[in-house]
Amino acid sequence: DQNAVAQPVFAFDLGNEADGELTLGGYDDTKFTGEITWVTLAEPKYWLIDIEDIKIGESSTGATNGIVDSGTSLITGPRAEISKIANSVGATANLLGQYTIDCAKVPTLPNLEFQINGKTWAVPGKDLVIQAQGTCLFALMGMDIPQGPKWILGDVFMRQYYTIFDYGNKRVGFATPTY
Repeated sequence: DQNAVAQPVFAFDLGNEADGELTLGGYDDTKFTGEITWVTLAEPKYWLIDIEDIKIGESSTGATNGIVDSGTSLITGPRAEISKIANSVGATANLLGQYTIDCAKVPTLPNLEFQINGKTWAVPGKDLVIQAQGTCLFALMGMDIPQGPKWILGDVFMRQYYTIFDYGNKRVGFATPTY
C-alpha cells in the first residue's frame, strides 16, 4: 500500500481510429458522456462479470459470464458458441481457429449485443471485423477455458465504451465515449 495513486481505479479510452489513453488513479470524465453504468464483479479475480445474454441476429447464448480484458485483442467465447455465431454471419474457420469473412458482407453484419446489468452494450457489425491486406478477419475467436470465464470482452468490445476498472469497489464501469 504505497498510495502512489489517488484511487485504486484505472480507465481505458481505446479510441476509435485514434490514439487510446490509459488513466491511472481515477478516470477522465471528459472522455465520456452521460452516466457510468457500474457492474459489480461476480468475482474480483480477473474482473469477472455476469452477462445476462449475448445476441447476434437470431442467435442467443442465455446467461453466462465473462471478463473485461484490455490484454485480449478479440472477443473470445466457447468454441461451440463462436462457431454458431460465425456460421450465422457466413464466416469461415481457418486452420488457426480464427474466422474470415467475405469483406463484401461487412456493411450488412448485425450488431453483437451483450446484456449486462439490465442494459444492452452493442458492438456494431462493422466493428466485428479487422481488415488487413485484403482479408477480413472476424474478430471473435473460440476458446474453451476450463474452470475459467466463458467469454473475454477484449479490445473489440472495449473500443466501443469508456471502461473503468474500480478495484476498491470491486466493479467495472462502462460509459459512452465522446468520439
